[in-house]
Amino acid sequence: MTSAPFHRELLVHRRKALGALAALAACGSGLARAATWPERSINLVVPFAAGGGTDTVARLIGQKLQAALGGTVVIDNKPGANGLIAARTVLQPPADGHMLMFGSNSTHVIAALASKQQVAPGKSMQEAFTIVSVMANAPLVLAVRADSPAKDLRAFLQQAKAGKLSYGSFGAGSSAHVMGEVLAGSAGVELLHVPYKGSSPAITDLMGGQVDAVFLTVAAVEAMVTAGSVRPLAVTGLRRVSSLPAVPTFEELGVRDMGNAGWFAVFAPAGTPAPVVARLATALQSIAGDAEVQSRMVALGLEPVVSTPAQALETWRRSLAAAAPIVKKANIVF
Repeated sequence: MTSAPFHRELLVHRRKALGALAALAACGSGLARAATWPERSINLVVPFAAGGGTDTVARLIGQKLQAALGGTVVIDNKPGANGLIAARTVLQPPADGHMLMFGSNSTHVIAALASKQQVAPGKSMQEAFTIVSVMANAPLVLAVRADSPAKDLRAFLQQAKAGKLSYGSFGAGSSAHVMGEVLAGSAGVELLHVPYKGSSPAITDLMGGQVDAVFLTVAAVEAMVTAGSVRPLAVTGLRRVSSLPAVPTFEELGVRDMGNAGWFAVFAPAGTPAPVVARLATALQSIAGDAEVQSRMVALGLEPVVSTPAQALETWRRSLAAAAPIVKKANIVF
């Protein structure tokens, strides 16, 4: 006759064995899925309008990713709500690696801290997404029209003290919005923030005289600077941008808390099979290390980054910790 303790022990071992078999089956299923992925077109969703800095970089990455994976990568622009519209598009099931988001610290740090809306019911941004790879650090630049009386940052701030000036950014609650508020607070001036659904419409209004300045990525204003129609005044980050070597950093000019350069990254919905994420990460690391990609990124005012998912996650966590007190102090809520 089997004793009760022995029977219980047998049941425990049986449950463990069944659990292990289930885990192996899931792993096998994930590996099989990774081997056949992508099975259809991949949508790389961009949270800002076509033609802007984020869109430019996303198209560069998308083109290379298409070649690396041997499938079609479609760039899908979903501007609005500082990335929430794009994020919710990407989070539509199934989480199988065919819907990805080209996000940034604006969409996945500032929005995560400042938005009153949840990206998904009952989930934070960190719970809803898996960060796959940080692709580049992205300094921001404050720029004015070439015919502006503000020849440098000091003159711009003096002008702002005499009367409120406006600046356009690529969205309410974006990193550019936050940096504009930090600048205003540090200099003791009032700056009117005008949010746009991307960089292109902000530049259009700058050139049309609807706003006095723009706070955008270097990539977004690079062509206008080269053409001589826009004058850059200062860049964020701790060192000058190689494509704009004559433009000082805010830190050099004595403006505090402007050392955050920002970044671009590829995100997948949480729950995407780990083998698919691993294959995608490997492809993105190879792309980020490609000499042609790095050269084009540098020309766009970016700092190329090669990162594993673990390194990318650490960058995300550090950015959230650094931005939290700034967002709170600037009272950024949307």
